[in-house]
Amino acid sequence: MHPFYDRYPMMQPHVGDRYVPDTPQSLLLIGESHYFPQEPYKDGMTSTRQHLDANTWYQGNVTTLTPDERKWIDPTGIITRSSEKGFSNRAHSIFKNSFFEINLHGPKYSDYRGVGEVVVFYNYFLRPALFGKFLQVVNKDKQIAEEVFKLVVDKYCPGAIVFLSKLAFGTWKASAAYPASIPIVATPHPGCAHWNRLSYGGKKGKEILGEFIKHIWHSAVEDQRLDPH
Repeated sequence: MHPFYDRYPMMQPHVGDRYVPDTPQSLLLIGESHYFPQEPYKDGMTSTRQHLDANTWYQGNVTTLTPDERKWIDPTGIITRSSEKGFSNRAHSIFKNSFFEINLHGPKYSDYRGVGEVVVFYNYFLRPALFGKFLQVVNKDKQIAEEVFKLVVDKYCPGAIVFLSKLAFGTWKASAAYPASIPIVATPHPGCAHWNRLSYGGKKGKEILGEFIKHIWHSAVEDQRLDPH
């Protein structure tokens, strides 16, 4: 993978235990960015604030981060702990709402949280934002994000890609080569007002995702009928 992950290994994508690459239903979900907790920290430590400057962040590494900060940039840990609590933390609505819609229109597990076991998830921008704020994206963020995106797609071979952030999608589309063979959709953040209100294109955010997932699942079923082997 990218050298960035040597510096911050806990930021590697969450890969569900039952994720199967290279199928039409292999989903790569992409969020926007992590952010660090609001000070004062629970562990009593003070932030190094190395994430405030792009060069300092990308030249730094995990050794100077506090225990709290390490937890807040660990997608696998976040999803696992939050799922165990039923995604009760409103900050994790990105998982609760997207997993629910994916399950409703796709696999239909008895518990929608099972979606976390069959997808890959990571945040497009790899520098944390200020608490509760959008990342102020600079060229270095774009460069690293584009490089990592290509490597993630090559490694996990998704059959479809869902950007759960218009900012991430817009930045990616403006700079990266479009993988035309992979279906891609972009929705508003599942925790924002546009998820349940009319959004871009006259549809609710959840409707955009739901229709995309329904198409993928139905297409995969039709392919299996045509070629059962």
